Amino acid sequence: MGRLRIIAGEMKGRRIEVVDEDGLRPTADRVREALFSILGERVDGASVLDVYAGTGALGFEALSRGSRHVVFVERALPVVRGLERSRASLGCLDRSRVLHGDPVNLVSRGLLAGPFDLILADPPYGGDERVGFLAAVSGHGLLAEAGLLVLESESRKSPQDGQKYPNLTHIRRAKYGRSALDFFEPVVSG
Repeated sequence: MGRLRIIAGEMKGRRIEVVDEDGLRPTADRVREALFSILGERVDGASVLDVYAGTGALGFEALSRGSRHVVFVERALPVVRGLERSRASLGCLDRSRVLHGDPVNLVSRGLLAGPFDLILADPPYGGDERVGFLAAVSGHGLLAEAGLLVLESESRKSPQDGQKYPNLTHIRRAKYGRSALDFFEPVVSG
C-alpha cells in the first residue's frame, strides 16, 4: 500500500491511500496538475462525479480545490474500502460519498443523482469501457447543461473510436505521454 499527495488547495500535501489492487493505475501527478490547470475555476463550487475512482485522486483534488460535493464510483470492494478510509482521514465525509458498483450499470439504471457539473472518468486502459460509459452518460442526462466530462484514456486510442454520442460533443484532447484527456460538453438543444 502506498500514498499519493494532493497537489493544491486546502488539503495540499495531504496523502491519499493507494490500495494494492490489480489494474489500479492512479493518475500521474503531472496529468492531474495539467487537468486542474485546464479546469481552472470550473472546479470551485462544482458537483463532481469521480467514476472508476480508484484512489480517488481526481475527486479529492477537486474537493481540495473547492468543489461542493464529490461522488466516487468504484467497483472493486478493496478499493472502495480504501476510498472510505481516505475520506475519513481527509475529513471530507460530509462533502463526499462512495458508491460501490459498475459505473455503466449505475448510470444506465439511473442510480446516480445528477446532473453533475463535472464528471471525471478514468476507466481501465486497454478495454472498451470508455465507449460504454460515454454512451451511458450521453443517453441519461447525467451532465449538467453547462457541465464538462473529462475522460482519461491511452493516448494511442482515438477520443471516440468512431462512436457517435448524440448528447455529447468532443471539444478538446490533451496528451501527456501514455495518457490523454478528452473533454466533452453536453449538446444543448434549443
